[in-house]
Amino acid sequence: MSRARITTPSSMGEALDFLRSAMEDRGWVALFASCKALYEGRGASESSEGDVLVIIKPDRTIIVHGPSGYKPLNWQPSGSAITLSEQSGHLEIRALRRSPRELLVLECGRVYAIAALQAPQSPEFYMYLSESEIRDVLVEHPELIEEGLRIAGIERPVEPGFIDMYGYDREGRLVVFEIKRVKAGEQAARQLLRYIEAIKTRGLKDVRGILLAPDFTESAIRLLELSGLEYKRLDLRRLYELASKRLSARGTKSLLDYMRGSKE
Repeated sequence: MSRARITTPSSMGEALDFLRSAMEDRGWVALFASCKALYEGRGASESSEGDVLVIIKPDRTIIVHGPSGYKPLNWQPSGSAITLSEQSGHLEIRALRRSPRELLVLECGRVYAIAALQAPQSPEFYMYLSESEIRDVLVEHPELIEEGLRIAGIERPVEPGFIDMYGYDREGRLVVFEIKRVKAGEQAARQLLRYIEAIKTRGLKDVRGILLAPDFTESAIRLLELSGLEYKRLDLRRLYELASKRLSARGTKSLLDYMRGSKE
């Protein structure tokens, strides 16, 4: 379980000790301070001292934000080697990336507060698309699944239910698709398998089955592989972009449009 700690240090020594402890926990650190930044690498830059928010992530990514705007003033990618020290009354943070070589040095004259979150949990990411909306985008853009694919129809009834989508690959083989808008489990894999088995009982043996979803459980992948079926991960961000354009072209508002309108 995540644990948060916050301090308003009375000295640079206290700030250094707290920051070192937080870094040892491999957690998430937010430093509010007055800092000067120096950078060497793809170019070189230097800033005057000013109030910033320094974010240090568990993977050692560093992001430096100013008081306004969403773009960082400076940043270093994950995997940087970070060293902390006290130099002439300043708290110094050095982040070195070795290949390609990049060095970011933050000289902090004042530290207002430091917050540390131990063992942060990564959030799940969801897009507000229904399975039918995902299917409609894929019908118009079958290349998102594989090149040479031609979609022939949707909602085809078979004995176990309705096939979400079907088509033909570049070699002319029938391809049956089962679409899931969230992480697909073993039940989804079994559903696809039942469709394929139903089609094969009609005498068509050369048929492919592909489960489409943003992610898959290990048990689903194992069943698909044992059954000779396939799976492909969907890029929900890309699908949402295409779905929004599709709705705009029809004069229909997307969820993103409504969200933007509510802020105006």
